[in-house]
Amino acid sequence: MTVGALCEKGMKLARILVLSHYWAPENGVPQRRWTWLTEMLHEQGHSVSVIAPPPHYNRVNDWAERAKDARVRTRRRIRGVNKVEWGPSGERIFRTQYLTGGSGLTAKALNQGFVALSTLLKVAKQRDKAEDATPDLIIGTVPALPTAFITPLAAKLLGVPYVIDLRDAWPDLLKYSNDWNSGLGESSWRERIFGKGPKQVVIAIVSHLLKKSLRNAAGVIVTADDLGEQLQTKLARRGAGVPVNVCTVRNVFPVKSAFSREHATSVHHVDSERPYLNVLYAGTLGRAQKLGNAIEAAEIAHRQGVDVHLKLIGAGVTKEALQNQARELDADIEILPRTSADALEQYYAWADTALVHLADWAPLQRAVPSKTYELMEAGIHISGAVDGEPARLIEQLHAGHTVPAEDPQALAQLWVRLAHNREQLEVPSNAAQWVVHERDVASPAALQKFLDALSN
Repeated sequence: MTVGALCEKGMKLARILVLSHYWAPENGVPQRRWTWLTEMLHEQGHSVSVIAPPPHYNRVNDWAERAKDARVRTRRRIRGVNKVEWGPSGERIFRTQYLTGGSGLTAKALNQGFVALSTLLKVAKQRDKAEDATPDLIIGTVPALPTAFITPLAAKLLGVPYVIDLRDAWPDLLKYSNDWNSGLGESSWRERIFGKGPKQVVIAIVSHLLKKSLRNAAGVIVTADDLGEQLQTKLARRGAGVPVNVCTVRNVFPVKSAFSREHATSVHHVDSERPYLNVLYAGTLGRAQKLGNAIEAAEIAHRQGVDVHLKLIGAGVTKEALQNQARELDADIEILPRTSADALEQYYAWADTALVHLADWAPLQRAVPSKTYELMEAGIHISGAVDGEPARLIEQLHAGHTVPAEDPQALAQLWVRLAHNREQLEVPSNAAQWVVHERDVASPAALQKFLDALSN
Protein backbone atom coordinates (compact mmCIF):
# COMPACT_ATOMS: atom_id res chain seq x y z
CA MET A 1 0.00 0.00 0.00
CA THR A 2 1.42 3.41 -0.98
CA VAL A 3 1.55 6.57 1.11
CA GLY A 4 -1.00 8.12 -1.25
CA ALA A 5 -3.41 5.24 -0.67
CA LEU A 6 -2.99 5.60 3.08
CA CYS A 7 -3.86 9.27 2.89
CA GLU A 8 -6.95 8.55 0.78
CA LYS A 9 -8.17 6.27 3.61
CA GLY A 10 -7.62 9.09 6.11
CA MET A 11 -4.52 7.36 7.40
CA LYS A 12 -1.91 10.04 8.15
CA LEU A 13 0.63 7.82 9.88
CA ALA A 14 3.13 7.77 7.05
CA ARG A 15 6.24 9.07 8.89
CA ILE A 16 7.20 6.93 11.88
CA LEU A 17 9.98 7.70 14.34
CA VAL A 18 11.27 4.77 16.40
CA LEU A 19 13.08 5.36 19.69
CA SER A 20 15.23 2.40 20.66
CA HIS A 21 18.21 1.46 22.79
CA TYR A 22 19.15 -1.41 20.46
CA TRP A 23 19.52 -1.29 16.67
CA ALA A 24 21.37 -2.90 13.77
CA PRO A 25 24.12 -3.73 13.09
CA GLU A 26 23.93 -5.27 16.57
CA ASN A 27 22.54 -8.78 16.30
CA GLY A 28 20.23 -9.41 19.24
CA VAL A 29 16.54 -10.24 19.38
CA PRO A 30 15.34 -6.60 19.66
CA GLN A 31 17.54 -5.59 16.72
CA ARG A 32 16.42 -8.43 14.48
CA ARG A 33 12.79 -7.88 15.42
CA TRP A 34 12.93 -4.23 14.40
CA THR A 35 14.86 -4.85 11.19
CA TRP A 36 11.95 -7.09 10.22
CA LEU A 37 9.25 -4.69 11.45
CA THR A 38 10.89 -1.78 9.64
CA GLU A 39 10.88 -3.72 6.40
CA MET A 40 7.22 -4.54 7.00
CA LEU A 41 6.34 -0.89 7.62
CA HIS A 42 8.14 0.19 4.46
CA GLU A 43 6.23 -2.41 2.46
CA GLN A 44 2.99 -0.93 3.83
CA GLY A 45 3.94 2.53 2.62
CA HIS A 46 5.39 4.13 5.73
CA SER A 47 8.78 5.79 6.11
CA VAL A 48 10.82 4.98 9.20
CA SER A 49 13.44 7.00 11.03
CA VAL A 50 15.25 5.81 14.16
CA ILE A 51 17.00 7.40 17.11
CA ALA A 52 19.35 4.89 18.75
CA PRO A 53 22.88 4.71 20.17
CA PRO A 54 25.78 3.39 18.10
CA PRO A 55 26.54 -0.33 18.33
CA HIS A 56 28.17 -0.94 21.68
CA TYR A 57 26.98 -4.35 22.86
CA ASN A 58 28.98 -6.39 20.35
CA ARG A 59 31.18 -8.93 22.08
CA VAL A 60 34.61 -9.38 20.51
CA ASN A 61 36.59 -12.55 21.23
CA ASP A 62 39.91 -11.78 19.56
CA TRP A 63 42.20 -9.80 21.88
CA ALA A 64 43.51 -7.46 19.18
CA GLU A 65 40.00 -6.75 17.95
CA ARG A 66 38.80 -6.33 21.53
CA ALA A 67 41.47 -3.69 22.17
CA LYS A 68 40.57 -1.90 18.95
CA ASP A 69 36.88 -2.05 19.88
CA ALA A 70 37.69 -0.56 23.30
CA ARG A 71 39.52 2.36 21.70
CA VAL A 72 36.58 3.06 19.40
CA ARG A 73 34.12 2.89 22.29
CA THR A 74 36.28 5.28 24.32
CA ARG A 75 36.28 7.85 21.52
CA ARG A 76 32.51 7.55 21.20
CA ARG A 77 31.81 7.43 24.90
CA ILE A 78 30.80 11.06 25.29
CA ARG A 79 30.67 12.55 21.82
CA GLY A 80 28.39 9.95 20.22
CA VAL A 81 27.97 9.77 16.44
CA ASN A 82 26.48 12.75 14.64
CA LYS A 83 26.11 11.62 11.05
CA VAL A 84 22.90 10.14 9.65
CA GLU A 85 23.14 6.45 8.77
CA TRP A 86 20.99 4.18 6.65
CA GLY A 87 19.88 0.88 8.16
CA PRO A 88 19.45 -2.56 6.56
CA SER A 89 15.73 -2.00 5.87
CA GLY A 90 16.17 1.47 4.42
CA GLU A 91 15.54 3.40 7.64
CA ARG A 92 17.35 6.62 8.55
CA ILE A 93 19.27 6.27 11.81
CA PHE A 94 20.20 9.20 14.04
CA ARG A 95 22.75 8.07 16.62
CA THR A 96 22.76 9.25 20.23
CA GLN A 97 25.48 9.44 22.81
CA TYR A 98 25.99 6.55 25.22
CA LEU A 99 28.08 5.40 28.14
CA THR A 100 30.19 2.27 28.20
CA GLY A 101 30.08 -0.03 31.17
CA GLY A 102 29.75 -3.57 32.40
CA SER A 103 26.92 -6.08 32.22
CA GLY A 104 25.65 -5.42 35.74
CA LEU A 105 22.22 -3.96 36.40
CA THR A 106 23.65 -0.68 37.73
CA ALA A 107 25.90 -0.11 34.70
CA LYS A 108 23.07 -0.96 32.33
CA ALA A 109 20.65 1.36 34.11
CA LEU A 110 23.12 4.26 33.97
CA ASN A 111 23.79 3.70 30.29
CA GLN A 112 20.12 3.39 29.42
CA GLY A 113 19.29 6.55 31.35
CA PHE A 114 22.08 8.45 29.60
CA VAL A 115 20.90 7.25 26.19
CA ALA A 116 17.33 8.27 27.06
CA LEU A 117 18.41 11.84 27.84
CA SER A 118 20.47 12.00 24.65
CA THR A 119 17.46 10.72 22.72
CA LEU A 120 15.26 13.50 24.12
CA LEU A 121 17.81 16.08 22.99
CA LYS A 122 17.73 14.61 19.49
CA VAL A 123 13.93 14.77 19.47
CA ALA A 124 13.96 18.37 20.67
CA LYS A 125 16.00 19.31 17.62
CA GLN A 126 13.19 17.96 15.43
CA ARG A 127 11.02 20.89 16.47
CA ASP A 128 13.35 23.29 14.69
CA LYS A 129 13.15 21.44 11.39
CA ALA A 130 10.69 21.79 8.55
CA GLU A 131 7.16 20.54 9.18
CA ASP A 132 7.50 17.76 6.62
CA ALA A 133 10.37 16.33 8.70
CA THR A 134 8.19 15.94 11.80
CA PRO A 135 6.97 12.37 12.35
CA ASP A 136 3.29 11.48 12.44
CA LEU A 137 3.83 8.76 15.05
CA ILE A 138 6.51 7.85 17.59
CA ILE A 139 7.12 4.25 18.61
CA GLY A 140 9.19 3.62 21.73
CA THR A 141 10.46 0.08 21.92
CA VAL A 142 11.22 -1.69 25.20
CA PRO A 143 13.56 -3.32 26.53
CA ALA A 144 15.46 -0.38 27.98
CA LEU A 145 12.75 0.85 30.34
CA PRO A 146 13.82 4.53 30.15
CA THR A 147 12.66 4.48 26.53
CA ALA A 148 9.10 3.98 27.76
CA PHE A 149 9.43 7.04 29.99
CA ILE A 150 10.85 9.45 27.42
CA THR A 151 8.56 8.38 24.58
CA PRO A 152 5.53 10.31 25.99
CA LEU A 153 7.77 13.35 26.52
CA ALA A 154 9.07 13.12 22.96
CA ALA A 155 5.54 12.79 21.62
CA LYS A 156 4.46 15.86 23.60
CA LEU A 157 7.42 17.87 22.30
CA LEU A 158 6.46 17.10 18.72
CA GLY A 159 2.69 17.10 19.23
CA VAL A 160 2.15 13.59 17.86
CA PRO A 161 0.72 10.31 19.28
CA TYR A 162 2.94 7.53 20.50
CA VAL A 163 2.96 3.73 20.72
CA ILE A 164 4.90 1.48 23.08
CA ASP A 165 6.38 -1.75 21.69
CA LEU A 166 6.49 -3.92 24.83
CA ARG A 167 8.64 -6.99 24.19
CA ASP A 168 8.44 -8.43 27.71
CA ALA A 169 5.85 -8.53 30.48
CA TRP A 170 6.70 -5.21 32.09
CA PRO A 171 5.95 -3.78 34.63
CA ASP A 172 5.08 -7.12 36.29
CA LEU A 173 8.69 -8.32 35.98
CA LEU A 174 9.70 -5.60 38.42
CA LYS A 175 7.96 -7.57 41.19
CA TYR A 176 10.61 -10.26 40.79
CA SER A 177 13.61 -7.94 41.11
CA ASN A 178 14.78 -9.68 44.29
CA ASP A 179 15.29 -12.83 42.21
CA TRP A 180 16.97 -11.23 39.19
CA ASN A 181 20.49 -11.99 40.38
CA SER A 182 19.79 -15.33 42.04
CA GLY A 183 21.58 -17.15 39.20
CA LEU A 184 24.77 -15.13 39.65
CA GLY A 185 25.89 -16.55 42.96
CA GLU A 186 26.75 -14.17 45.79
CA SER A 187 25.24 -10.68 45.64
CA SER A 188 27.52 -7.72 44.95
CA TRP A 189 28.07 -5.03 47.60
CA ARG A 190 26.08 -2.59 45.46
CA GLU A 191 23.13 -4.96 45.36
CA ARG A 192 23.26 -5.53 49.12
CA ILE A 193 23.29 -1.79 49.83
CA PHE A 194 20.77 -0.86 47.16
CA GLY A 195 18.41 -3.64 48.22
CA LYS A 196 18.03 -2.31 51.77
CA GLY A 197 15.42 0.24 50.77
CA PRO A 198 16.37 2.45 47.80
CA LYS A 199 15.53 -0.34 45.36
CA GLN A 200 11.92 -0.54 46.51
CA VAL A 201 11.52 3.22 46.05
CA VAL A 202 13.03 3.11 42.56
CA ILE A 203 10.90 0.13 41.54
CA ALA A 204 7.73 1.84 42.76
CA ILE A 205 8.56 4.97 40.75
CA VAL A 206 9.53 3.01 37.63
CA SER A 207 6.38 0.88 37.82
CA HIS A 208 4.18 3.97 38.18
CA LEU A 209 5.83 5.76 35.25
CA LEU A 210 5.64 2.68 33.04
CA LYS A 211 1.94 2.12 33.76
CA LYS A 212 1.26 5.79 33.04
CA SER A 213 3.18 5.58 29.76
CA LEU A 214 1.23 2.50 28.67
CA ARG A 215 -2.12 3.90 29.76
CA ASN A 216 -1.67 7.16 27.82
CA ALA A 217 -0.31 5.55 24.67
CA ALA A 218 -2.33 5.52 21.48
CA GLY A 219 -1.60 1.81 21.33
CA VAL A 220 0.64 -0.97 22.57
CA ILE A 221 2.42 -3.67 20.56
CA VAL A 222 3.16 -6.94 22.39
CA THR A 223 4.77 -10.24 21.47
CA ALA A 224 2.34 -12.69 23.12
CA ASP A 225 -1.44 -13.00 23.19
CA ASP A 226 -1.67 -13.53 26.96
CA LEU A 227 0.24 -10.30 27.62
CA GLY A 228 -2.04 -8.44 25.24
CA GLU A 229 -5.16 -9.75 26.96
CA GLN A 230 -3.79 -8.79 30.36
CA LEU A 231 -3.05 -5.25 29.16
CA GLN A 232 -6.54 -4.94 27.69
CA THR A 233 -7.86 -5.47 31.21
CA LYS A 234 -5.28 -3.47 33.15
CA LEU A 235 -5.16 -0.44 30.91
CA ALA A 236 -8.88 0.25 30.60
CA ARG A 237 -8.61 4.00 30.60
CA ARG A 238 -9.94 5.83 33.61
CA GLY A 239 -12.96 3.53 33.90
CA ALA A 240 -14.46 4.98 30.73
CA GLY A 241 -14.72 1.61 29.03
CA VAL A 242 -12.47 2.74 26.17
CA PRO A 243 -10.73 -0.35 24.73
CA VAL A 244 -6.96 -0.16 24.52
CA ASN A 245 -5.54 -0.63 21.04
CA VAL A 246 -3.26 -3.64 21.60
CA CYS A 247 -1.61 -5.57 18.79
CA THR A 248 0.27 -8.88 19.01
CA VAL A 249 3.24 -9.20 16.67
CA ARG A 250 5.21 -12.28 17.66
CA ASN A 251 8.99 -12.55 17.40
CA VAL A 252 8.77 -14.63 14.23
CA PHE A 253 11.34 -12.53 12.39
CA PRO A 254 13.44 -14.37 9.79
CA VAL A 255 16.57 -16.01 11.16
CA LYS A 256 19.90 -16.33 9.39
CA SER A 257 20.15 -20.06 9.99
CA ALA A 258 18.59 -22.02 7.14
CA PHE A 259 18.73 -25.34 9.00
CA SER A 260 15.85 -27.73 8.53
CA ARG A 261 15.71 -31.10 10.27
CA GLU A 262 13.71 -32.40 7.32
CA HIS A 263 16.57 -31.66 4.90
CA ALA A 264 19.53 -32.37 7.18
CA THR A 265 21.84 -34.85 5.47
CA SER A 266 23.78 -36.11 8.48
CA VAL A 267 23.29 -36.26 12.22
CA HIS A 268 26.25 -37.35 14.34
CA HIS A 269 25.55 -38.83 17.74
CA VAL A 270 28.15 -39.86 20.27
CA ASP A 271 28.77 -43.54 20.95
CA SER A 272 27.45 -44.66 24.31
CA GLU A 273 26.82 -47.93 26.05
CA ARG A 274 23.97 -46.35 28.01
CA PRO A 275 20.86 -44.56 26.82
CA TYR A 276 21.77 -40.97 26.00
CA LEU A 277 20.27 -37.73 24.80
CA ASN A 278 21.94 -34.78 23.07
CA VAL A 279 20.42 -31.58 24.44
CA LEU A 280 21.18 -28.13 23.02
CA TYR A 281 20.49 -24.70 24.45
CA ALA A 282 21.45 -21.79 22.18
CA GLY A 283 20.56 -18.35 23.42
CA THR A 284 21.04 -15.89 26.25
CA LEU A 285 22.64 -17.17 29.43
CA GLY A 286 20.75 -14.60 31.43
CA ARG A 287 18.86 -13.91 34.60
CA ALA A 288 15.44 -14.86 33.27
CA GLN A 289 16.63 -18.22 31.91
CA LYS A 290 17.73 -19.80 35.23
CA LEU A 291 19.75 -22.43 33.35
CA GLY A 292 21.28 -23.83 36.53
CA ASN A 293 18.07 -25.85 36.68
CA ALA A 294 18.99 -27.57 33.38
CA ILE A 295 22.46 -28.45 34.63
CA GLU A 296 20.94 -29.98 37.75
CA ALA A 297 18.46 -31.93 35.59
CA ALA A 298 21.31 -33.36 33.50
CA GLU A 299 22.98 -34.68 36.64
CA ILE A 300 19.72 -36.21 37.90
CA ALA A 301 19.25 -37.98 34.56
CA HIS A 302 22.82 -39.26 34.75
CA ARG A 303 22.12 -40.77 38.17
CA GLN A 304 19.04 -42.44 36.68
CA GLY A 305 21.08 -44.16 33.98
CA VAL A 306 20.79 -41.74 31.04
CA ASP A 307 23.75 -39.75 29.76
CA VAL A 308 22.50 -36.29 28.90
CA HIS A 309 25.09 -34.50 26.77
CA LEU A 310 24.15 -30.86 27.39
CA LYS A 311 25.61 -28.00 25.36
CA LEU A 312 24.85 -24.41 26.40
CA ILE A 313 25.83 -21.96 23.64
CA GLY A 314 25.62 -18.24 24.22
CA ALA A 315 26.66 -15.29 26.34
CA GLY A 316 25.18 -13.60 29.36
CA VAL A 317 25.69 -12.52 32.92
CA THR A 318 25.18 -16.01 34.41
CA LYS A 319 27.80 -17.73 32.26
CA GLU A 320 30.52 -17.82 34.91
CA ALA A 321 28.11 -19.11 37.57
CA LEU A 322 26.94 -21.85 35.19
CA GLN A 323 30.53 -22.87 34.46
CA ASN A 324 31.26 -23.14 38.18
CA GLN A 325 28.12 -25.22 38.73
CA ALA A 326 28.93 -27.55 35.83
CA ARG A 327 32.43 -28.24 37.16
CA GLU A 328 31.02 -29.40 40.47
CA LEU A 329 28.52 -31.91 39.03
CA ASP A 330 29.00 -35.35 37.51
CA ALA A 331 27.47 -34.66 34.10
CA ASP A 332 28.57 -34.10 30.50
CA ILE A 333 28.06 -30.35 30.15
CA GLU A 334 29.74 -27.94 27.73
CA ILE A 335 29.30 -24.18 27.92
CA LEU A 336 30.39 -22.67 24.61
CA PRO A 337 30.67 -19.09 23.32
CA ARG A 338 27.97 -17.53 21.22
CA THR A 339 28.42 -18.53 17.59
CA SER A 340 27.31 -17.49 14.13
CA ALA A 341 24.13 -18.75 12.50
CA ASP A 342 26.12 -20.85 10.03
CA ALA A 343 28.16 -22.48 12.79
CA LEU A 344 24.99 -23.09 14.82
CA GLU A 345 23.66 -25.45 12.14
CA GLN A 346 26.13 -28.17 13.10
CA TYR A 347 24.83 -28.07 16.66
CA TYR A 348 21.24 -28.22 15.44
CA ALA A 349 22.14 -31.34 13.47
CA TRP A 350 23.82 -32.82 16.57
CA ALA A 351 20.89 -32.17 18.92
CA ASP A 352 18.16 -34.70 19.66
CA THR A 353 16.19 -31.97 21.39
CA ALA A 354 16.63 -28.24 22.03
CA LEU A 355 15.92 -26.59 25.33
CA VAL A 356 13.63 -23.59 25.85
CA HIS A 357 13.99 -22.56 29.46
CA LEU A 358 12.61 -19.76 31.66
CA ALA A 359 12.54 -18.92 35.34
CA ASP A 360 9.44 -19.64 37.38
CA TRP A 361 8.26 -16.03 37.33
CA ALA A 362 4.56 -15.46 36.62
CA PRO A 363 5.17 -12.67 34.04
CA LEU A 364 7.27 -15.07 31.95
CA GLN A 365 4.16 -17.16 31.40
CA ARG A 366 3.16 -14.31 29.08
CA ALA A 367 6.48 -14.16 27.21
CA VAL A 368 7.42 -16.56 24.42
CA PRO A 369 11.20 -16.77 23.79
CA SER A 370 11.97 -16.01 20.15
CA LYS A 371 14.14 -19.14 20.01
CA THR A 372 10.90 -21.17 20.31
CA TYR A 373 9.81 -20.06 16.85
CA GLU A 374 13.25 -20.65 15.33
CA LEU A 375 13.30 -24.23 16.63
CA MET A 376 9.74 -24.82 15.41
CA GLU A 377 10.63 -23.65 11.92
CA ALA A 378 13.76 -25.81 11.89
CA GLY A 379 11.76 -28.89 12.91
CA ILE A 380 13.82 -29.56 16.04
CA HIS A 381 12.12 -31.22 19.00
CA ILE A 382 11.72 -28.80 21.91
CA SER A 383 12.18 -29.61 25.58
CA GLY A 384 10.32 -26.74 27.20
CA ALA A 385 10.83 -25.92 30.87
CA VAL A 386 8.19 -23.22 30.69
CA ASP A 387 4.64 -22.41 31.75
CA GLY A 388 1.76 -20.43 30.32
CA GLU A 389 1.63 -19.36 26.68
CA PRO A 390 5.03 -20.75 25.60
CA ALA A 391 4.13 -24.19 27.02
CA ARG A 392 0.71 -24.03 25.38
CA LEU A 393 2.17 -23.23 21.96
CA ILE A 394 4.73 -26.04 22.12
CA GLU A 395 2.13 -28.61 23.16
CA GLN A 396 -0.69 -27.50 20.87
CA LEU A 397 1.57 -27.37 17.81
CA HIS A 398 3.16 -30.72 18.74
CA ALA A 399 6.58 -29.09 18.61
CA GLY A 400 7.91 -30.99 21.62
CA HIS A 401 7.19 -31.65 25.28
CA THR A 402 7.04 -29.35 28.29
CA VAL A 403 7.52 -29.54 32.04
CA PRO A 404 6.98 -26.87 34.70
CA ALA A 405 9.61 -24.13 34.95
CA GLU A 406 12.38 -24.58 37.53
CA ASP A 407 11.56 -28.23 38.22
CA PRO A 408 14.83 -30.10 37.58
CA GLN A 409 13.33 -33.44 38.61
CA ALA A 410 10.53 -33.12 36.02
CA LEU A 411 12.99 -32.02 33.32
CA ALA A 412 15.28 -34.96 34.10
CA GLN A 413 12.34 -37.38 33.91
CA LEU A 414 11.38 -35.94 30.51
CA TRP A 415 14.90 -36.47 29.17
CA VAL A 416 15.05 -40.00 30.56
CA ARG A 417 11.74 -40.82 28.88
CA LEU A 418 12.85 -39.34 25.54
CA ALA A 419 16.13 -41.26 25.65
CA HIS A 420 14.23 -44.53 26.10
CA ASN A 421 11.50 -43.62 23.57
CA ARG A 422 13.31 -41.83 20.77
CA GLU A 423 10.31 -41.95 18.44
CA GLN A 424 8.85 -39.17 20.61
CA LEU A 425 11.60 -36.88 19.32
CA GLU A 426 9.97 -36.74 15.89
CA VAL A 427 7.89 -33.61 15.33
CA PRO A 428 5.40 -32.92 12.49
CA SER A 429 5.73 -30.00 10.09
CA ASN A 430 2.64 -28.11 11.22
CA ALA A 431 4.59 -26.01 13.76
CA ALA A 432 7.00 -24.84 11.05
CA GLN A 433 4.09 -24.01 8.73
CA TRP A 434 2.41 -22.04 11.53
CA VAL A 435 5.54 -19.93 12.10
CA VAL A 436 5.81 -19.07 8.41
CA HIS A 437 2.12 -18.09 8.31
CA GLU A 438 2.58 -15.89 11.40
CA ARG A 439 5.52 -14.15 9.76
CA ASP A 440 4.19 -13.71 6.24
CA VAL A 441 0.44 -13.31 6.78
CA ALA A 442 -0.74 -12.83 10.36
CA SER A 443 1.86 -10.29 11.54
CA PRO A 444 1.63 -7.88 8.57
CA ALA A 445 -2.18 -8.00 8.76
CA ALA A 446 -2.18 -7.37 12.52
CA LEU A 447 0.23 -4.45 12.22
CA GLN A 448 -1.75 -2.85 9.39
CA LYS A 449 -5.01 -3.21 11.31
CA PHE A 450 -3.35 -1.71 14.39
CA LEU A 451 -2.10 1.36 12.52
CA ASP A 452 -5.44 1.80 10.77
CA ALA A 453 -7.16 1.88 14.15
CA LEU A 454 -4.88 4.72 15.31
CA SER A 455 -6.44 7.05 12.74
CA ASN A 456 -10.03 6.34 13.78
